[in-house]
Amino acid sequence: MRVLVFVCAFCAAGVAVSEEQATIDFAPPESTLQPFARGDVFIGATLLNDPNDDHAGRGRILQFDADLNLKGVLWIEDTSHLVGGLTFAPDNTLWAFDSFAWLVVRVKPDGTLLPTKRFADRPFGSVQFLDNGHFVLIEYLKGSAQPERLTTRYPYLPDDPDSVGHGEIYEYDAGENLIRRLVPEVHGGVSGSMGATHTTLASDGHTLVYTSETGPRLMRFDLRAGAQLADLMTLPDAPPGAPLAMMFDVEHLKDDRFVLPLGTRVIVLAESGEEVAGFPLEGFGWALVAPGLNGETAYAANWFTGEVVRLSLEDGDILARVTIAPKCLAGIVQFH
Repeated sequence: MRVLVFVCAFCAAGVAVSEEQATIDFAPPESTLQPFARGDVFIGATLLNDPNDDHAGRGRILQFDADLNLKGVLWIEDTSHLVGGLTFAPDNTLWAFDSFAWLVVRVKPDGTLLPTKRFADRPFGSVQFLDNGHFVLIEYLKGSAQPERLTTRYPYLPDDPDSVGHGEIYEYDAGENLIRRLVPEVHGGVSGSMGATHTTLASDGHTLVYTSETGPRLMRFDLRAGAQLADLMTLPDAPPGAPLAMMFDVEHLKDDRFVLPLGTRVIVLAESGEEVAGFPLEGFGWALVAPGLNGETAYAANWFTGEVVRLSLEDGDILARVTIAPKCLAGIVQFH
């Protein structure tokens, strides 16, 4: 579930701004995805078109250059709901997820869409690649709660009809054989059904750092030992009348820092959990983030407005921006 609200701030001077995009530019009749080039930004932006389900629609990944000028569009016909969790594998294949249809989407660096794959009847929402050639798929959902304020409904598991997910970590070897399953702690978020929704790896390559979307905890799990670790950070309670303290996405920067959007701002953390920088953004709804090429910039996306900005992590200046569509952005990544 992705629920929030706001308008992006950008500086009046020195800002590269993409031209206003006509709707047809984001929705051409055929796929126009280009071979991946260093600096390209990929955004999961499902074309929502189901009046009875506010998270359902035609799967779509948009390709931009580093300054957020549109380069290409990929249509994905097998998916049914939001396409998110975009991540590059070591071989530069782009991975993405439909956690409603339990499908993994993969795209080769030349722009070829591979057949979608269901690794298990589970709502996987992210992947992390380990130094030993293994990879882990992480369940986006846990429990039985359905989102109360949305028209969408999570499918129940065939082997557990009272549950929409178990919140587990599935480890696979390089041959895509299941090796083991691990059970991390999760917070559940506002809905109570969020698993480990957004994940990254610490610099040691085996500590999973993750959130339960709309919850206050930045959690850690040792994938090598199969053990829960102490939280890296917990947000304090919000003052009366202010929005709830919420975490969303988390990503690891090249210099052993983490970058996180917190709804109204983007912060940078040391691996110790100490906040070393913070940049306010106008309004509320900033829920996705992607590290830039050099660790000096990041991309942030607003769920409610559909705005995406390129943000300086030195001074908070907005260097580029584009607006796509409200309530459809579910993943963002830059090709390095």
